[in-house]
This record gives sequence, C-alpha cells and structure tokens, in this order.
Amino acid sequence: MVGINSTVAYTLDHKRVVLTLEERFLLIDYEYSSSGSTLGCFSSVACINSSFHSSIRHESIVYYNIIWAELASARAQTQLLCLRIDYCIVKNDLKATFSRSSFLVDGSEEQNCRAFTEALMNRAYRNTIRCKRLLVLINPFGGQGKATDRFLKLSLPIFDAARCHVDQIKTEYKGHAMDLIENMEGLEDRYDAIVCCSGDGIPHEVFNGLSKRKNAGLAFRVPVCQLPCGSGNALCVNLVGSNDLPFATLSTVKGVPIPVDLCSLTQGDKRYVTFLSQALGMIADCDLGTENMRWMGESRFTVGLVMRVLSRAKYPCEVSVRIAHESRSQVRRAYQEDKSKNHERYDDSVDAEAVASRSLPSLRYGTINDPVPEDWKIINTSTLAIFYAGKMPWMSSDALFFPAALPRDGYVDLVLIDSAIPRLEVLSILLNVQEGKHFDSKQIHYYKVDAYRVTPKAHSGFISIDGEKFDFTPFQVEVHPSLGTVLSRTGFYQAPGV
Repeated sequence: MVGINSTVAYTLDHKRVVLTLEERFLLIDYEYSSSGSTLGCFSSVACINSSFHSSIRHESIVYYNIIWAELASARAQTQLLCLRIDYCIVKNDLKATFSRSSFLVDGSEEQNCRAFTEALMNRAYRNTIRCKRLLVLINPFGGQGKATDRFLKLSLPIFDAARCHVDQIKTEYKGHAMDLIENMEGLEDRYDAIVCCSGDGIPHEVFNGLSKRKNAGLAFRVPVCQLPCGSGNALCVNLVGSNDLPFATLSTVKGVPIPVDLCSLTQGDKRYVTFLSQALGMIADCDLGTENMRWMGESRFTVGLVMRVLSRAKYPCEVSVRIAHESRSQVRRAYQEDKSKNHERYDDSVDAEAVASRSLPSLRYGTINDPVPEDWKIINTSTLAIFYAGKMPWMSSDALFFPAALPRDGYVDLVLIDSAIPRLEVLSILLNVQEGKHFDSKQIHYYKVDAYRVTPKAHSGFISIDGEKFDFTPFQVEVHPSLGTVLSRTGFYQAPGV
C-alpha cells in the first residue's frame, strides 16, 4: 500500500509502474532493470530478481485530458484487477488523439487502488460534472457531407468513454434544429448541453429555437457548444481554441457553462437572435457569394475577399450607432476593465423559478420600424467596403476580427472600412486580421456599441447574420447582456485580447 495519492501497478507485460497524483497531472513512472527485465513482483505474477540496477521512464497526463478511470476484474480465476485509464493525447497545436492505458493491480491493493481511482476522477472533473447528458444535433450535409461519419468515428468513442448520455438527431431541412429546440418537451431538465455537430448555422438555429420557448429565460441557461463539422466553425474556435474535432469533443466533456451576451435583430416585422456576427459589404459577399467555392473550406472566404478588394467593391448605406467606446484607447481600456468580470461563471443559487418566468427580453431601442433614437450617431456613406459587427473574437480559425470582444461586456464590436483606402492598404489590413493586428490600424474604425441600425442604399446584395443569408433590407441590432449560455473549455474565450 502506497497511499491515496499514489498506487503501484504493472503493465500487461509485467513492468512495475508507480502512478502518482501530482498537482496538475497524473505522473506514471515505468521501472526497468539494467538487463531489461521487469522489477518487483506480486501474488499473481512471477517474481523477478529485483537486485539489478533500475531505470525509470516518466510519462504524464494532464488531468484535463483524462476522460475516465475505473478498476475492474482483469482475468477470470485470478486475484488481478485492471486499472483502465481513457484519455486524450493532446499536441501543442491542440489536436487530440483518443488513447487508453491499462495496468494490472494485485487484489490485495484493491481498497487503496479504488480510493486512488476516485481521487484521480475528482481531479479529472474538478471544474465540471461527469457523465453529461448531451443532445447532439448533426447536420449530415455539413463538412462536405462527412459530418455524420466524422462524429461516429472521432467524437462518439470519446463520449462513450466519458459515460455521456448521447441523444443524436440528424437535421433534415433548413430550420429543422430551430423547430426541434422550440418544441422539445422538457429540454431544460433532460440535457446538460446542446451539441451542434455542424458549422455555425445550427447554433444560430438553436439559439433562435430557445428564444421561441415559453420559458425562454430558463431555456437559455442550457449551454450550447459546437463540434466543428462545417465550413465555418467560429463558435468552436472561440470556445475551444481549436477546430480539431477530437479536441473539441474532449472540451465538451470537460467544458464549463458560462453566460454570454446575445443580440436581438429586427428586420421587417420579424425578430431574430444572433450570437456571432452581422455583416454587409465584402465580408457578407465572401460569406454568401462564394457558395460555389464550398469545396475549398474556410479558404473560400480569403479568396473571395481578395477578389473584391482588387475590384474596389463599394456598398452605399446609412449606419446609425449608439456608441459606447469610440477611440482605440477607450476600447482597450474598456476591454481591460471588463475582462476580469467576464471570467465569472453562473451562480447556481439563482432562483430557477425567477429565471423561468422571463421570456425574451423587451427591446430597449424599439425595432427597425421605429424612428432612430436622437442620441445615435448617423454615418452616411457611399464608399463603404466592410461593415462587420461581432460578439466573439474569432470569425474563423484564421480571422481574429474582433480581438477586443468579450463574452458579456454588453457591447457588440463594430468594424468599418472604407473602399477609398488604397487597395494594398486594405489587403495589408486584412492580412493582419489573422493575428488581430489590424486593431491598431488608423485606417479602420473600431467601436464598441450596444445597438445599431443599417439601411442599405443599393437595390441588391448580401446581408450575413451568423453566416446565414438574410433579406437585403434594413435591420436593427441590440445587445442583451448575459442572455445565453455556452460550454467553454476554460470559462472564457480563447483569444489573446488587446
């Protein structure tokens, strides 16, 4: 017996192993004799002369990467037990591979090893719950039609190892996920998270489905997350820091719920919920006008953008904004002040009945059909190149368009770029978007706003909301602080900030 923080075991080929619970990881020490023989013995394994000089090989597994550990009978008619540990091998680029290690334990060490195993599990799930109940919505048309196969091959084995309860539903038509979420009975009590195995279109539908439920206030507390299986996987990149499917699956197993701002968008007589972005101009054109290039994956956005910059595309419109922070120094100061507040998680003591009584929040600034409030700034332009508003930092894995965005600061980050800027300067700005360095460019306008309105002046074009095509008509957006919930890897967005 070694103690609850360590245990002695043997590999399947009888090499002696000491497993130790360190502060941040499980340490595994493999012991070898100088002659290559194994060291030590126990009752059900033949003893080897242990007088030889020994050497030790060290391995470690970060607790976050450990999916499950259990002790079970190893072989019939023996006193051996088997300690099995399921985990992910995670590389520096946040790409993961599912793996499993098994060790033999003498029956006389069962009590100590069970205590060790439970202590290991407590560390592995220190900040989250075990055995999550997951509703997985799969878009079978996403990821060039490979979403279902990729989920079954790369995600389901990890969920099974984590003892997650998984209900899978394949969407059959546009809007199907919204209909499912709006009408599903007992959704709030049945699931710990809604997992979108798709691009960003299914999360958009899910948030809108939640908004249509009678108890929307409570429904919005069900966390939403994404397994990256589409051409745009911004939600996953922001929450996980990677668009690797196995790592995103691990992050779902270990994720913690955090509140996030959502936005209402009114257009015509309709009201929608948007969680990610709103765009008009080059960005919308690249998002929606490159459908014939979907085979290129995320690269289609870059190719489409370069084509439009070179052609000096212009998008005349009127932009009305309620600006909270206008200068770059104000935005940076606001980011630093709000960053610490944005690390807070849900208070489980919140009165559930009070939350459930709230429907979708009322609109503070009216709808697109109301007059523009007098304190809003109005920008009339005939040379706008890019109108882009976002609630998350990353718009794709290589586009840190809104580096100052926070989960719940109550603002939308807004970027305006004029087509009068020299083409090489525009290309330079867009190249810097990959690392968020465009933030300091004097050629762009970067605001934090809590509401705005856009009125296109052209007869036709594209408006992209969360990557989805909307009518090319005026629309208005306002922020609802901390309305939604997402499942985050660490409790905040995976972005460097400003």
